[in-house]
Amino acid sequence: MACAARFAHRPFCYNHVYMVVKVVKRRRRIFCVVWPAVILFIISFSLPADAITRIMPVGDSITRGWYGSTYRWGYRKPLYDRLTISGYRFDFVGGCADGDFPGPNHEGHDGWRADEILNGNPGDLSAGKLADWLTTYRPDVILLHIGTNDIAAGNQDANKISAILDLIDDYKAGSNTYVTVILAKIINRVPYSQATTTYNNAVEAMALSRIAGGDDIIIADMESALNYITDMADGIHPNDAGYEKMAKVWYDALAGFFNESRGRLDEVNQRLELTTTGRHTDFSSFYTANGWSFNTAQSFAVSIDFHYSDVSTEQGWMGICISDDSNYVTISAGSDSNASYFYYDAAIDGNVTSEQETRTIDDGTLYISFDSASKIFYLSHTGFGAGNAYNWQASNPTQDQWSEPVKASIGGGSTGADLESGEAYLDNFLINTAALLDWPPATDCNHDGYIDIYDLEILCENWLGAGRGDVDNSGTVDFVDYAELGLAW
Repeated sequence: MACAARFAHRPFCYNHVYMVVKVVKRRRRIFCVVWPAVILFIISFSLPADAITRIMPVGDSITRGWYGSTYRWGYRKPLYDRLTISGYRFDFVGGCADGDFPGPNHEGHDGWRADEILNGNPGDLSAGKLADWLTTYRPDVILLHIGTNDIAAGNQDANKISAILDLIDDYKAGSNTYVTVILAKIINRVPYSQATTTYNNAVEAMALSRIAGGDDIIIADMESALNYITDMADGIHPNDAGYEKMAKVWYDALAGFFNESRGRLDEVNQRLELTTTGRHTDFSSFYTANGWSFNTAQSFAVSIDFHYSDVSTEQGWMGICISDDSNYVTISAGSDSNASYFYYDAAIDGNVTSEQETRTIDDGTLYISFDSASKIFYLSHTGFGAGNAYNWQASNPTQDQWSEPVKASIGGGSTGADLESGEAYLDNFLINTAALLDWPPATDCNHDGYIDIYDLEILCENWLGAGRGDVDNSGTVDFVDYAELGLAW
């Protein structure tokens, strides 16, 4: 299913979370799906995944991990493993690559000081500098561990770190994006260095002051994490055990970031509500029920009530998407650039069109109707049909020979808007004058409205036989049918 609708350059349908529509018997109601016969259905679902978070490790040889690390990946491979096991979606980014594992990229440079991170190293101009790395790799999170070589040169000035943070703030403002800096109190050395502790205390005080002023910084205390008798390979670099402990500190900070920064699409007060925090990577999610597949030989119409009261600089939206394997149309209500809009989007035969219309109401209804004769979709916030349809600035891009299955999806997302509970939600989803395909689904073997253990029991009873449980109509109940059941569960 191609569902990558865009408006203002942002994806609407990012995560594919398929659900099963079920006749009301148990579980919670989210919103109503009304058929011509006015039958009530419910939907149960699980939380969507997040977009991939780009993480850029930045620093000196300790970030590179070449020295003291058996496999020359330092803390980065242990951190990669922890994040992967926890199910976070991420990518390490940067122009350097060390260590044989799936995420070797970083910006760790042997011998570099904080001012060289900021301005570049005259002896290694090809390595670039922070401003270059920001625009090239567009990190969502920076892991910053820098200062070891500054202290060796007799410089314990936390203002160099403040200048790095100023540059990151300028980048955020200029690119209209969010970057979280996880700032390390750097590891000490052998023998113990009071200068390092003094430097760390100054860096922490500076960071706390910036956090109080709104900067997006998380402090990671590396200095106290290591045992300087057992965890060091030499006077400066950790050994494998020390790098493992550094990974744990980074991980704890990143877990806090992920847990705070996720957007959520949840059932709240029997409606589908979108909540996000201002500190997060782009978040977008939607739901598609197995039963929401339409027969394009017949006209159909769908609608949903919306509430969207937030007005923000960053973009947020909620709405409906209709798509087949290569095309989509969507209408959404949302806000960006401190104004409220309706967004209209279509991708037909590879041609993407995105337009917006000023919105003056917080509550209303979004409508999509399909004319089977002309193969045209009409998008509107006033009613069904051509008479209510949005008048595209360009020629109507929604005409095409749509293939089956055509599916309906509902959801929303944000690029950084801070949406609190009650500010953005959808309710009362209506499907009417429609002929649906493949309902009930073939995996609902006993046609009770559920895909559950009883359907699995039917497959077991008819194993290698014919009849009920032969989901793919191959003539035999086999492993393929089990796989189909598992996907639909």
